[in-house]
Amino acid sequence: MDRRNFVIGAAVASGTLALPAQAAVSTSAIDAAFNYAYTLYEFARAMQRAGGAASVVLSPAERLNRLGTRRGLSDASSRGVTAPNNDTVYSSAFLELSGGPVDLVVPTVLDRYFSIAFMNAFTDNFYYIGTRATKGVGGKFRIVGPDWRGETPAGTTLIRSDTNDVWMLGRILVTGPADVPAASLVQDQIVLTLPPGRGPNRPIVSLTDDGANGEKVLAAANEMLGRQKRLVGQAARARQFRSLGIRPGATNAFDGLSPQIQQAWREAGPRGIARLRGRFGQTAAQGNGWGSSSAITGNFGNDDLERATIALGGIAALGQAEAMYFTSISDGAGGILDASKVYRIRVPAEGVPVEGFWSVTMYAAEPDGRFFFVPNPINRYAVSDRSPGLVRNADGSIDIVLSVAQPDVATGGNWLPMPNGPFRVSFRAYVPRKEMRSGKWFPPPIQPLG
Repeated sequence: MDRRNFVIGAAVASGTLALPAQAAVSTSAIDAAFNYAYTLYEFARAMQRAGGAASVVLSPAERLNRLGTRRGLSDASSRGVTAPNNDTVYSSAFLELSGGPVDLVVPTVLDRYFSIAFMNAFTDNFYYIGTRATKGVGGKFRIVGPDWRGETPAGTTLIRSDTNDVWMLGRILVTGPADVPAASLVQDQIVLTLPPGRGPNRPIVSLTDDGANGEKVLAAANEMLGRQKRLVGQAARARQFRSLGIRPGATNAFDGLSPQIQQAWREAGPRGIARLRGRFGQTAAQGNGWGSSSAITGNFGNDDLERATIALGGIAALGQAEAMYFTSISDGAGGILDASKVYRIRVPAEGVPVEGFWSVTMYAAEPDGRFFFVPNPINRYAVSDRSPGLVRNADGSIDIVLSVAQPDVATGGNWLPMPNGPFRVSFRAYVPRKEMRSGKWFPPPIQPLG
């Protein structure tokens, strides 16, 4: 880039220069704007899909401020959120707070892991209730947005978000299929209500069917940013991208933008998706062929590239104190995982350094960069420390076998079926101990057999 374009790009990124109609748009400036906008787009996408199967009978407004429960574990039909887990049942709600507060009752749960995380529109986890955060103690809570002013009822804890859109996502551990009814009883005790007199819900109207379409990403981001009166927290940084079209509340993404900027957004979409897809799982510490979630996962600060990467490949990730995520597309020697081979992960006898639980999960890689379960003969998508029929070696270690076809050897609950195509393996660790969070411990390598 020549010096003139560099200066223009830097000024656009800082919001200090309005571009003349014929000025060039630097690639770095538009990519920075795309990264900032993309997480808001993915949040809007998830918000529009709220309600699951019930969404066919609920209006977009009725899907908001409504608690949805997945009674069973996620399976190959679960396509609402990329990279779901197969360890917990979910209770989820998208809270729309422009009309007023939402009240929540959470039970005290001491006999199983649970967490309820609250994410703002930038997917930062700003509050937790659960096993780690509140020692399993529940209570009454009132969730409000940045514009709300009012009294908090006695005996109620106030939770304030810096955006009017909040994703409340509860995870309740299930020890196996037979344990689902008991976990469902916990779900039944999570109650969401709306105080009398609050305003109506406002659904998202932007189209979110193609993240490689830069115009749609920009439109969704502008709508999301315009859904509160005050731009605080990460929303306040929208001002630095105003000259590139990020304008809170703008109803038409390209209105008033020069042809050069419009074209820059069209080009930024496919380029941005390719960049994020290639980066996922390769951004943090590496060990034994695994990449780990970074220290800022779930609380990203100003790192829009990392935030957008996780929004594409694993939206709704928890912060490291709550969970760590390790991902791999290669074996311990660096070879790319191949569906024609058989692999083993040997979990040592001393186990995994967690206070919660761990699991190894298999995902098929989709062309758009998302990851989902695929059907397999035994409907198994993860192996964990709770898997029924799990077989230990004589020394107490556990061999998890990964293959497309069922291995000839007796594996019991240790076989994790692979898809016949590109795939990714994830190792989840809930409430990790210090040695894991500090990078001193990584999952065992994925080893090819034979």
